[in-house]
Amino acid sequence: MSSFEAVIRKKLVDVVDELKPISQTIKSLPSIENALNHPEGINDRLLLLENLLTLMSELGTSTNEKYREISSDLQRLTIDFLYKDLPHPPSGYLALPPFSQTPPVEAPTSYTPGSYVNYAYRSADGSYYNPLIPSMGQAGTPYARSVPGTAQTNLKNLPDPGLVFDTLLKRPTKAEGSGEEEDGFTPHPGGVSSLFFALADLIIHSIFNTKTQNPTVNNTSSYLDLSVLYGSSEKEVQSVRRKDDKGRPDGTGRLYEDVFADSRLLLMPPAACALLVLFSRNHNFVAQRILQINEWNTYKNPESLKAQIDKGSSSAASDEEQTAAAQARIALQAQDDEIFHRSRLVNCGFFMKVILGDYVGAILGLARDGSSWRLDPLVEMRRLSHEFSPRGEGNVVSIEFNLLYRWHATLSRQDKKWTEKMFQETLQKDGINVQFDQLNPSQFFMAAGKALGQNKDVRTWTFDGLKRDGSGSFSDADIVKILQDSTSYRAGAFRARGIPDVLRVIEILGIEQARGWGACSLNEFRKFIGLKPYKSFKEWNNDDSVAKAAEVLYKDIDNLELHVGMQAEQAKVPGPGAGLCPGYTISRSILADAVCLTRGDRFLTVDFTPFNLTTWGFADCQYPTAPDGSYGGMLTKLLFRHFPAYYPARSAYAHFPFLDPVYMEKELQKRGIADQYIWTRPRPPVGVQEGEVLVINNYEEVTKILSAPQDWRSDYDIKLGTVVAGLKSPNLPDMTLVNKLLHDSSDKWPSFFVRQTQNLLKDRCVGHAGSQANLKFVDIVSDVINVLPVRWICQELAGLELGKDYPESEYITELNNVCRYVFLDWDPVYDWQLRESSTNFFREFNKDVKHHLETESGFISNTISHFKKPLPKRPAFLERLHKEGHERRADELATALFCAVVPTAAHWAQNVAHIVNYFIEAGRIEERAELVALVKEGKIDGRAMDLIKNALVVDPAVFAAQRTALRGTSIARRDGSNVVAGETVFVDIFEANANRPNGKPGIHTAGEHGYLLSSEFFERVTPLVVAEILALSNLQRGPGASGVFTRFTQNLHGAPEQVYVDARGGLTPFPTSLTISFTS
Repeated sequence: MSSFEAVIRKKLVDVVDELKPISQTIKSLPSIENALNHPEGINDRLLLLENLLTLMSELGTSTNEKYREISSDLQRLTIDFLYKDLPHPPSGYLALPPFSQTPPVEAPTSYTPGSYVNYAYRSADGSYYNPLIPSMGQAGTPYARSVPGTAQTNLKNLPDPGLVFDTLLKRPTKAEGSGEEEDGFTPHPGGVSSLFFALADLIIHSIFNTKTQNPTVNNTSSYLDLSVLYGSSEKEVQSVRRKDDKGRPDGTGRLYEDVFADSRLLLMPPAACALLVLFSRNHNFVAQRILQINEWNTYKNPESLKAQIDKGSSSAASDEEQTAAAQARIALQAQDDEIFHRSRLVNCGFFMKVILGDYVGAILGLARDGSSWRLDPLVEMRRLSHEFSPRGEGNVVSIEFNLLYRWHATLSRQDKKWTEKMFQETLQKDGINVQFDQLNPSQFFMAAGKALGQNKDVRTWTFDGLKRDGSGSFSDADIVKILQDSTSYRAGAFRARGIPDVLRVIEILGIEQARGWGACSLNEFRKFIGLKPYKSFKEWNNDDSVAKAAEVLYKDIDNLELHVGMQAEQAKVPGPGAGLCPGYTISRSILADAVCLTRGDRFLTVDFTPFNLTTWGFADCQYPTAPDGSYGGMLTKLLFRHFPAYYPARSAYAHFPFLDPVYMEKELQKRGIADQYIWTRPRPPVGVQEGEVLVINNYEEVTKILSAPQDWRSDYDIKLGTVVAGLKSPNLPDMTLVNKLLHDSSDKWPSFFVRQTQNLLKDRCVGHAGSQANLKFVDIVSDVINVLPVRWICQELAGLELGKDYPESEYITELNNVCRYVFLDWDPVYDWQLRESSTNFFREFNKDVKHHLETESGFISNTISHFKKPLPKRPAFLERLHKEGHERRADELATALFCAVVPTAAHWAQNVAHIVNYFIEAGRIEERAELVALVKEGKIDGRAMDLIKNALVVDPAVFAAQRTALRGTSIARRDGSNVVAGETVFVDIFEANANRPNGKPGIHTAGEHGYLLSSEFFERVTPLVVAEILALSNLQRGPGASGVFTRFTQNLHGAPEQVYVDARGGLTPFPTSLTISFTS
């Protein structure tokens, strides 16, 4: 018995022995038993792999820790099993690979001449992915042959390719069988959309590009390196990289606007090019973000470097200026190379996660079935022998998988019409006027070659009639229309007789190419991957007419060709683990290929690290850590990121882009969760055509908008209402009583905050080792300022548990999420996660406070276990709320308290952090001393508040705000027309302050929303807390980077926004750390 069989048996016993074995275990038993008894020829009609993957999914998402461990063990075994489906390195090639040659590599420029760069990077042609076998998988090398073809069939006895197409592959033009519609089209039974196959086009063209003059050679690399975007040679890569008007590197590592390198995609249905534009934009987004964050503080302003080069290049330049120019020239190239290569790694990481998350998720039906579990072929693991399971060893694609990825039967109705139109126009330009069934290969090659070779400048390429603007970009609206159309188009079903006749010539070429390669038969391939060979044509396809036609053509099932056999094989039906529903052989093979393509790529495995991708880049291309509504998808993030005006939050078109919305809505209705999504197609935004929100930065207009809530609506109340009352009725409770009691108790709050600040400074500081024993350090943000509102809410107001099981850090995260969702949720990328997190926190808060209020006395509240966790004694504030609110329901009062104090807690802490950061600047010692003296004298209003407000004008906690016009306005757009009702504008507070007229007060807040930002609370508490910190002896910033905010300013809808970087590379609108030093 093999080790795989032994471990499978053991894991099976583990599951069955559990007291409550889950349903999928029992369903899997027959297929597992068959595999163990017949490992050399598994009966794939029993759905072994589908059952195993579904079992792993159920176990992996179980709350039972034992089940999750079994799922992980099964996953590791399955991945190792699938990876070993193909030999590494390949055992056969179509021609001799050039192992003896050292492939040329264009290495990135180093900042130090003569030294190597210290980051990993993808070569242009895929060489050196395996440093020990540099040409493995390199562009321009031969295809591998996985299976030797030993079937003794004379080529002359094989049927004519055209006859094969007409009898086994051709889609009918009218209904002839079950499932077919009037025009002969069979909709995909699993609801897969056309956009899924647009991504498949990118995958296929990234790894297959057969050289016309020598079909043994693959002109692209064997890796998922987005070569369709970046190119497969140094010349192609340089054609897409941005340069200035002098031909110099841009210095930002970006690409030209909306470019890609592979012209073959121009002849594909337009959604493939639209997806490439999306990834092109994402590269530039990533490059800009890496430059802005500047993690190692090595990047310089590219314009400064260019100015230095220009200065040193003039005839009057001194020797020093010429030397500086030479150094700047090297630095500019090195910086551009580094940012480009790191950005490419991140972008390819996104591509990989979209493949494993969205694409494989759709293949297995996981998104349809509501599972966010994903197979992870990249995981590091050891085999039972304690050997590492190989990763990053390289890969070479084979002819068998080239033939497998011919999925023309899935062409949607709309894409069929597009393809017909494209073929007709292309042929007519070459003077060819024939019916599709009369088009021969030579005519096709002539027309296609001319269509692809017209313009070499990628910046001028266009598709589907789109126009580029002055910057070279396509319109957002045009790209989105193509993407959303493709999502709404139902793909065709995998089936025999499903390929449109417009692709007849393509299929004939494919059949002839397979014969020219000497490809194996279908049964030989099935034996190779461990599947049971077919014994008859009826076993291969149970449609009598298809089986009979194949038998007439091929005589013996062992003669059935691989390409034809896979395309016309009986397709699977939708079910657990089956979403794509291709033929059985394709279904089994594509998972093995997905594992090999990703696991064999060192840049997706051993070199896929925060160091190479940057900390932020590595974090950015990970799966969501919390449910985001897409069930493990990553394309959702890119659609929201790059087209936020066209993909609103909760849009099914963004959450499930690979599934027909009509189909998916019905599926989610069965589970009762369809109402969480918006199913109608998103409407274009009101106002600016391109969906770019109008930015208002004029001081008078900004103050007018912020001071007129009757004319300009914020979504704060709607967002908060959604948290406490749900999406259907986002209503707020009556907060009158809670606000009254907060006001009545306001005398107590300053002393509480001062006392807690003193205690935290004492408890959380660390001493300096050595001679400076009185020197102390403390993270004033994470360990003091952010903790203050947590302690106030938990201890003084709500009576929530604080301690080891419920640490302050978790409450800080929850308060930040609520604040971010209610006030700063302008980016649909995080809308679902923030809403769910905020709602879950509200439920816990409400439950605990409600329990306090429903208990007759504080003593009972303190002693009753509250089922799951003990609660502290009921605070005095809740005693009063309980007493004065006895006629109202406890949950109403708890909700009112939440709404009054929770949403603004993080904003208050951020304000305090910004104030402290402003005053600890070395040049503000006098202002600092003045503020401390005023507060000590009890003069906290007047001059003291002026100093604090001035700090917030210089460095506002909120740079901007979003408002929607409730009626027609006098605010002008760029084109001179006025903003209309329903149009959203972005109010730029920072710029308004910077350009305010003399004598006008600065804007330091977007309005009073919630108790902590009310003037009563803010002006009574904030000066005392700030002064307590600023009064520390010998106060200074901490050493190095620890003593400054880790933040950068990004452009959000045309307005600046401050973004903070946390220790793990995550981005947040709130400060996370700032170390100060002082003496005791």
